[in-house]
Amino acid sequence: MSRFTCHVLLSLYLLVYVCSSSYCAAFLAAVTRNGKKTFATRPQVTTTAAHDDKVYHYFCFGSNVLPSTMKNLRGITPLNATAAVLPGYDLRFDGSGGNNGGARLALEPSAAFVVPSQDADAQVHGVLYTLTADDFARVGWTEGVPFAYRWERCRVYPYVGKAGENVGSDLLLRASQNSTDSSPTTCNAVTLVSPKKFIERDVPPSSSYLNIIQRGARYWDLDESYQTKLASIPAAKNLLIPGGLSGPLLQLAETIAGFQGKKS
Repeated sequence: MSRFTCHVLLSLYLLVYVCSSSYCAAFLAAVTRNGKKTFATRPQVTTTAAHDDKVYHYFCFGSNVLPSTMKNLRGITPLNATAAVLPGYDLRFDGSGGNNGGARLALEPSAAFVVPSQDADAQVHGVLYTLTADDFARVGWTEGVPFAYRWERCRVYPYVGKAGENVGSDLLLRASQNSTDSSPTTCNAVTLVSPKKFIERDVPPSSSYLNIIQRGARYWDLDESYQTKLASIPAAKNLLIPGGLSGPLLQLAETIAGFQGKKS
């Protein structure tokens, strides 16, 4: 096979990935949107809107946990945000999302999902965002709903008090004690789950995708036990692009956003 043919095939492979990956869809949204947006540092959750439009509560657990993903890749400025915990679910990594198929496996092998768990102690920690209707819709299409993900209603517990250590787990413990005096506040929300009924096995994510989730967990001071769990997740090896594309795409989106900011 000639070098030219190899380049053509690689270009086609990359094109398939860009057209199919929800993370790349977000990147395309980042480079084509107009206007400059900012992300408020560590805002607190609220159930009221900043204006009269309908708002949505979205619980995220994957790359959207990192504020830069929401701001620079998806072009979204949440009305409010806080760390939160979702009980009764497990964090999984699936490599056969409906919008990707096998074409992307050697580039970005899997993405994060949550699935209902039979384990009474199962919990997933992440961020509860309050979004406008437009921004909520933007999350959906940049994530590939309904092909790569589908929306599912859930109930989460926003972190209360000082974050870190095991604040989220302590909230669930208090909730399980059924004490009306100290029962923690819950919030009805929606989250993204797999369109498939079952995820048979986990496919290790790229190291750059996993690193984005871990950075977000540190930013929000999610439970130490949960961060330890994230650190123990194995990363994929022998990828066509070492480390995967998620990290480089986010860095490029951040660079573009910085350049647009200097121009404005």
